[in-house]
Amino acid sequence: MNGPAHRKFRDPALADFGVDSAGCGRRLERLGGVLVNRPLPQTTARRALSSLWQDAAAVFTGTGTAGVGDGRWELAGDIPEPWLVSLPVGTATLRLEVKPAASGQIGVFLEQAEQWQWLTEHTPPGSEMLSLFAHSGAASLSLAAAGAEVVHIDASKPSVELARRNAAASGLAAAPIRWICEDAVTFVKRQLKRGASFSGAVLDPPSWGHGPKGQAFAIDRDLVPLLDDVATLMARHTAGPRGPLLLTCHSPGWHPRRLHDTLSTACRDAGLIGGRCESGPLTCTDDSGRTLELGSFARWAPSP
Repeated sequence: MNGPAHRKFRDPALADFGVDSAGCGRRLERLGGVLVNRPLPQTTARRALSSLWQDAAAVFTGTGTAGVGDGRWELAGDIPEPWLVSLPVGTATLRLEVKPAASGQIGVFLEQAEQWQWLTEHTPPGSEMLSLFAHSGAASLSLAAAGAEVVHIDASKPSVELARRNAAASGLAAAPIRWICEDAVTFVKRQLKRGASFSGAVLDPPSWGHGPKGQAFAIDRDLVPLLDDVATLMARHTAGPRGPLLLTCHSPGWHPRRLHDTLSTACRDAGLIGGRCESGPLTCTDDSGRTLELGSFARWAPSP
């Protein structure tokens, strides 16, 4: 990229957020040296660094409703190919591909970075971890970087392919990860019937979605029974080290306290005792030091 409109910036971070002249909420993110301007409908804040927005080289126009391809990207200058973001996680460095989609999503979720770091700190080497709704694979790669064997499940074939590219870019192509394109609920129920077990798990469910064969998922209806089943798979695991259980989401109504209560109840009912459950918001901090909340998490870790 050349010229003052495409300066190099420290990377990666949320640069700024706030409403534009039309009163629409937007976020400005720094990804692989490129500033990205895309929707943030939930904010009514004012921009703190107005002059920075003119440097955006990738701008999404449209409503940006997740899952609805009604917008388009305007790209200025030379966008890197592949367009990669580097994130230190534990002793590893994840290299994640930025993949702008018609929904306004980009395939990288900076608000999850703290959770990926937590996974590397609480996942024992040799553990057998389940990664559900695994998207572009950052959580799966964090688990693998900690020395775990990972089963990566996502219903989208393009997402699984993107996750595999991220593994290769991160130097984890040979890590023990099974890449499976399947409906998460279907996979977990089959594992229960087979008597399988896992050390721990990560879940990042959507508000709603569909499996490869049209299986419908709605978080308000399906999360609790799915989480109960996952906790049962963990409680069965007695042959190796116990791992963590992480639940994150971006769905309205699923605030940290609700996630905490849901997770702690599932762990208790399954017999996962002696661990610690905590919760909070998924956040990013912009260049002016303001914190933006973009979802919620709840997580359980076994006692040392």
